[in-house]
Amino acid sequence: MKQTAALYHLQTLDSQLDAVQKRLAEIAKLLNQNAAVRAAQAALEQAENTLRHWQSRLTDLELERAQLQQEATVTEGRLYSGQVTNPRELIDMQNKLAELRHRYEELEEPVLEAMVSLEESQTRVKQAQDTLERVKREQADTVGTLSTEQAELNTKLQDLQAQVAQVRATIQPANLSLYDQLRQRLGGLAVTLMEDESCTTCGVEISSQLAQQVRHDKVILCPTCGRILHAP
Repeated sequence: MKQTAALYHLQTLDSQLDAVQKRLAEIAKLLNQNAAVRAAQAALEQAENTLRHWQSRLTDLELERAQLQQEATVTEGRLYSGQVTNPRELIDMQNKLAELRHRYEELEEPVLEAMVSLEESQTRVKQAQDTLERVKREQADTVGTLSTEQAELNTKLQDLQAQVAQVRATIQPANLSLYDQLRQRLGGLAVTLMEDESCTTCGVEISSQLAQQVRHDKVILCPTCGRILHAP
């Protein structure tokens, strides 16, 4: 494929991509503006945050109990191994073992509390999920239509992105760099058609010499608007 033709094809795809992304942003905004859905989503997020808190809390408590149990087992093993004969050291070990067991027992109530709270949080998350689904169904006229369009556009977005990647692979690096710079500087439109030796974007007449170069696949910029010219 000729370079200017490939660049124009890329421009066409990128323009479609821009339009799809713009519409997806509009849909996301419209969906977020739905007060009932937004409130249900916020309630679900809060319930999920609480659930994560109690999951983390229970994990920490269980880890602490496991560490205390392991330390107590090691201490008890040394205490009754017969290897320690110093009375003072034996008393210290007995006191340490008693302290470890006491700390272990003290954690039973917080563990039970965390388990109960975790179960309650799981229930609240499920309730919040059900509420969100119910609200979405109730808002089907708005949300359902927009969600369908959103899914279709996401599929189209992926297809366009794949096509863009394929076309970009056929363009020389220097031309691709110029295209990207122009896209950024000129509001997304880097390539324009030349018809009847005129730029279709700004309307300026192109000299015969430049027009001839454009027809021979030279990457030429419009002298007025600065876009790459392509002759169909």
